[in-house]
Amino acid sequence: GPLVRWLKVNFSEAFIAWIHIKALRVFVESVLRYGLPVNFQAMLLQPSKKTMKKLREVLNDLYKHLDSSAAAIIDSAMDIPGLNLSQQEYYPYVYYKIDCNLLDFKV
Repeated sequence: GPLVRWLKVNFSEAFIAWIHIKALRVFVESVLRYGLPVNFQAMLLQPSKKTMKKLREVLNDLYKHLDSSAAAIIDSAMDIPGLNLSQQEYYPYVYYKIDCNLLDFKV
């Protein structure tokens, strides 16, 4: 009983901290990629699985002018030491996935 109550109370605090860290990562990555002054808008999008590919294409078309080297990085399988692009997708815009399916445990 007390453990379940403690988990319910502290889950919200941990989730809020996790979302704040994601927001900080978006801000820092935007400044590192595009420089100062800061001029961007962060958005949360939840597309369906059917529209994910189309959304990715539209976003790439809209923001490909921000990073012309992104197309070369996406198309080629480069292995740059320290960059670790093979495990992470790179787009001309800043993208971080937030997986809120916390009840779907993958074993």
